[in-house]
Amino acid sequence: MALDPKELRNFVIALGLGGLTGAAIIESHRDEAAKSQAEREDPGGCEWLCDVIWDLLEDWESEDCESEDDYTDDLVGYLRRELRNVEAPDDGRRIRVEKRVRTDLGIPDIIIDDRLVLELKLGPHEGEKDRLIGQCCKYSVEWVTWALVLGMSRKKARQLVKLLQMKSLHYIEVIEFDLFGENDDPGEDE
Repeated sequence: MALDPKELRNFVIALGLGGLTGAAIIESHRDEAAKSQAEREDPGGCEWLCDVIWDLLEDWESEDCESEDDYTDDLVGYLRRELRNVEAPDDGRRIRVEKRVRTDLGIPDIIIDDRLVLELKLGPHEGEKDRLIGQCCKYSVEWVTWALVLGMSRKKARQLVKLLQMKSLHYIEVIEFDLFGENDDPGEDE
């Protein structure tokens, strides 16, 4: 029985599409597994909240603080003021901003509406960066998790992001704040 070139072409296309579909399914399962419980339960609500908080973080200008705890307090106060009149679109309730609440997964710096965790680190050295990654990994099981690094050089922040990506922890957002107006280290390479 001779093989029809048209049938062979259709078979190759079907095989290729099947492979792409299989890869997409595997990637979808991987992405789904990386989602927090909050994202799986309310993807639209989490997306809305993250957009709101992202915009607020872009506008946050902290006072000069002495410690990480002081920056956390300043950010909590700012978020509470800005979210005072904001209501969740699904049920109209106010958005809660909680500070250092004990949970089964640890004590996150800030929990917003039981959907988003902000973990702050001020000029973290290597040990603190390692601790930050561990904390964010734990918190990301339950909530969308963002690492806020304050006073870290751009180079070190990029290295942190790269490390998270290499370890498939890309779902942990790293947000850097330049506290001193000099985000780059002197003489650092781009």
